[in-house]
Amino acid sequence: MLMEEDNKDKGVPISFGTTQDRKLFPHHCAFNRLGNLDGIRGETHLGPDKYNVDKFNSIDYNIKTKPTNKLGYSLGARTASRIPNLKCRNGYFAHDLSRGIELTFPGPTSYQNEEKKSVKKNKEAFNNSSLRFQPEGKSTVYQPAPGTYEHDVKRFRRVEFAGSFGGKQQLKETISIKCVQNNEDICDSCKRPPIGDYFTYKARALCRNCHSFHSAYGEKYPPSYLQAFSKVRDCSEIHHHEGTTAKIKLRDPKLERKQRYREAYFHQYFH
Repeated sequence: MLMEEDNKDKGVPISFGTTQDRKLFPHHCAFNRLGNLDGIRGETHLGPDKYNVDKFNSIDYNIKTKPTNKLGYSLGARTASRIPNLKCRNGYFAHDLSRGIELTFPGPTSYQNEEKKSVKKNKEAFNNSSLRFQPEGKSTVYQPAPGTYEHDVKRFRRVEFAGSFGGKQQLKETISIKCVQNNEDICDSCKRPPIGDYFTYKARALCRNCHSFHSAYGEKYPPSYLQAFSKVRDCSEIHHHEGTTAKIKLRDPKLERKQRYREAYFHQYFH
């Protein structure tokens, strides 16, 4: 025990067996391949926030240090200084009087006294004499009532086409064209030849007026019987036969196709 206490009192004057400076990473690296790649390159006292960027990149510094040609670069160029030295005197700026040039012009604090022009006032504000808010009696007349709209109506309806695998799609026409040389159909109700589009079922025909009348009242024909009728159009407005099976076109086929497509679209909303 006495020997151990004597050793502690003496102490060791040298740490790690040497008195040299301890070489630490990253200023000093190992003498091997890893030390050559991972060492710091460049000056150790330089780094971020060590440069006076605001002093050497300002506009004032560039104007003073950038070399310029006072005589210009082309023929007839101005030799006067671009930014002259100005002095303020009595509210007016003037060039340096030592150069013998004096050009006065108003400064920011001086104003020109101009005559005020008279402005003609409007009789009505904003040149409009109409009422800003309409009376309640007039505004409610032209607005639809809450029960006017139908919320259960199907929206975004599309035209239907009939197609097959490998075949062309054909429009499902709402009005069929009856192509005959002489149309001899007569309305079964009024006993008159129909004018324009009419309805047919088997050998019977009904004009539009009679069909709408019987559909509304249903005295002569039951509703189930009237639903079997389909809309038909005579071909006399599209082409002429002139007593033969030939067809002499009276309208452009493109216009006829557009009309059929339009009728098929409106049929989705109006029956």
